[in-house]
Amino acid sequence: MVEDLKILIIENNNDYRSFLSKVIADIDGAEISDAVSNGRNAIARIKQAPVDLVLLRMETPVMEGVKTLEKLREFCPETGVIAISASNSENPEDAANAVQMGALDFISGFGMDLSESGALSLRRRLMTLIGLYRARRNSRQAKELHQEHLPMPKFETSRNPQPLILQPQIAFQTELTAEKQSPKSIATNQRIELLAIGVSTGGPNALAQLIPLLPADLGVPLLIVQHMPAVLTASLAESLNKKSALHVHEAVDGEEVLPNVAYVASGGWHMTVASERAPGGSSGKRRIQLTSDPPVNSCRPSVDVLFRSLAKAYSGTVLAVIMTGMGSDGMKGVLALKQNNCYCMAQTEETCVIYGMPRAVVEAGLSDEQVPLHNMACRILELVRGQDLKREAK
Repeated sequence: MVEDLKILIIENNNDYRSFLSKVIADIDGAEISDAVSNGRNAIARIKQAPVDLVLLRMETPVMEGVKTLEKLREFCPETGVIAISASNSENPEDAANAVQMGALDFISGFGMDLSESGALSLRRRLMTLIGLYRARRNSRQAKELHQEHLPMPKFETSRNPQPLILQPQIAFQTELTAEKQSPKSIATNQRIELLAIGVSTGGPNALAQLIPLLPADLGVPLLIVQHMPAVLTASLAESLNKKSALHVHEAVDGEEVLPNVAYVASGGWHMTVASERAPGGSSGKRRIQLTSDPPVNSCRPSVDVLFRSLAKAYSGTVLAVIMTGMGSDGMKGVLALKQNNCYCMAQTEETCVIYGMPRAVVEAGLSDEQVPLHNMACRILELVRGQDLKREAK
């Protein structure tokens, strides 16, 4: 029998606490274990009886939200956290810190609408997060149980290096129907021109582990779409820039795309790349364009929108990396890139907070390899610099 997720609410306002309890009570697979007024009480409660998920109000007394999240990561790193704030715009640094420290999501504007429609909207959002996190927990528990019954593996000690061979997978599921076409094969001697990353839930923390490991002389531009509210992307870019040798900043409309620079899509805007035409008809400078076109896959910025523009702007190989996140944003964009030259890397399930976006490209047959988060930087450098062969991720 699959157990419900045990949820702890941290909220000092009785009305808001009742509202949250009412919302969660109607979500299948969720069970409220307790509700406490501050982070200090929450830590004490969890030490006595662990929970699966915490709803953390950032503006709580005694121990402020970021400090509470820090303690939760220290004492119970396997416990998921959804951060909630009453403000839409204040303290963007706190919001950025929360998601970079591993919060599954950051919900702003909480408490502004306690009506039935407000409850329905919040319930839909929490239902998705809770359902995906519950599936992740059950999958992890099933794997742990399976591992207990496996014999000890035997390891081969010899390794024979071979030259780099980029041969993208081209098997597609029939669901892609009319949009499916047979992609071109990648030339084994064709260098990678661009690195593009699509990421959502769990992304800030994952990016904080990946981007600082990339060198200042990466050699190619890096474009990042992280699903995030507008008030947070600048803080995310600034935080990554402080930690990284690579220069990282929030993308600006009209700026040229240059090597050794990482561009973070601005929240609330689609980021695309357009190629200028040089004299004679050849491709000239490539520039970033920010648009307010309607959301795609309920997202703005959207990974699909960026990747589709890259398919038009670049004729060389694009290294597309799909990381942790819910939904399937990025899958159709990778499909578009595959019509030219694209090598796709997907984050492994066990290192994702939510295995949604990577699963979509894997199940569509678009992923060339799956790599755990802690190996991604090394593998990206191997591919960008042509130093190693395609291999199964270890």
